[in-house]
Amino acid sequence: MSEENRKNSPETMADQVKGAIDRAQEETGKLMDSLVKESEKLREQTLHLAGDTVNEALERVGEVREIVEGVRGKATDTLDHLEQIFEDRVSRALKRLGVPTRDDLRGIAQRLEEINARIKALTHDRQAAAMTAAVEKDDLKLINGIGPVLEGKLNAAGISHYRQLAVLTDADIDHLEAEVIHFSGRIRRDDWVAQAREFHARKYGEL
Repeated sequence: MSEENRKNSPETMADQVKGAIDRAQEETGKLMDSLVKESEKLREQTLHLAGDTVNEALERVGEVREIVEGVRGKATDTLDHLEQIFEDRVSRALKRLGVPTRDDLRGIAQRLEEINARIKALTHDRQAAAMTAAVEKDDLKLINGIGPVLEGKLNAAGISHYRQLAVLTDADIDHLEAEVIHFSGRIRRDDWVAQAREFHARKYGEL
């Protein structure tokens, strides 16, 4: 077989095709490895750049946040100051117009509370006085020297019970004789104090 015929034989052509395929696969493998390496390198560079960008962005965000907080604080102080100025001006304007301010209303409310407390106290005192007046009076006419007229004078002076006469002091006796019954020496002479003690003990079992 000639050289030309051997090259063109099926076996030789198959070997050539196989060799070409092997070389192509080898080159393809090398190319894939190169592409993978380049891809990893590119990925690392991208991540590095992204990390730097994120850090820078975070720093910028922090700076902006500090600026915003500072502005917010200044704005709050300014608003508080303006609000105080506004309230002062409104208060002065209301005073000029004769309109009561918030402080005036608070003072009025406080005075009303004090007046209400006094009214309640007076009402309580009157109720207590009414309850006292409703209690049964002692018959002071049983005491020797006290008749209906003197009993009426004593009742008008607030004395309606034996106990009140039983605890009279010398000063009390002088006052009653001079200002109420108008009988000098009558109380001591008839010994109203001792009689009142006795009648009180009989009626109430105590003094």
